[in-house]
Amino acid sequence: MFLMNLPSTSLSSAIDVPNQLPALAKISSTSWSESCLSKADLRWYIPAVVAPPIVISCSDRSFVELQSRFLDAPLESLAFYGVPLPLRDSEVACDAYSTLFPGFSPRGLMETSPADQIPVSPMQVPDARRLIYDSAKLARLDTLLQELKPGGHRVLVYSQMTKMLDLMEEYLIYRQYKYLRLDGSSKIEDRRDMVTDWQTKCV
Repeated sequence: MFLMNLPSTSLSSAIDVPNQLPALAKISSTSWSESCLSKADLRWYIPAVVAPPIVISCSDRSFVELQSRFLDAPLESLAFYGVPLPLRDSEVACDAYSTLFPGFSPRGLMETSPADQIPVSPMQVPDARRLIYDSAKLARLDTLLQELKPGGHRVLVYSQMTKMLDLMEEYLIYRQYKYLRLDGSSKIEDRRDMVTDWQTKCV
């Protein structure tokens, strides 16, 4: 082993950090400040083209169920979104959730995380007039509703996607039509009364 007496200036210059790298004591804070999660105006990259997932066909039922569980990720979705809204008033469901995910809130990570750590939805609702005429289907529906409204008809519009219901709600508010929205967040015990109100009160 060789021991050498180096001047302090030489020693400090030997361990100087290059300009392109952060100081050793500030790596953690630098990584966080440069991360997209630390920015208030968080925007996630959306590719211009998205390829559909590869569909695997197999005669083995257990393999198909395994793939379904892998793709749907029920546990991860439950941790992210929490207990479903219709079950949040149930103590049994909340206790089961706490047992499955100790330390997690029944509302899930989505509702309990800070706003700057949640990706902003890329969906933007356009101007109502443009919304109608940019979509041929909505333009046709607009014409039909204008014909059916004077006759006091009731119209049922069904969609599998809540985002589509959001767009329809914007349209109905713009046209000042009376409507009743029933979706997955509606409590089961209230649905019968809601349907009765729609059949009797909305004209």
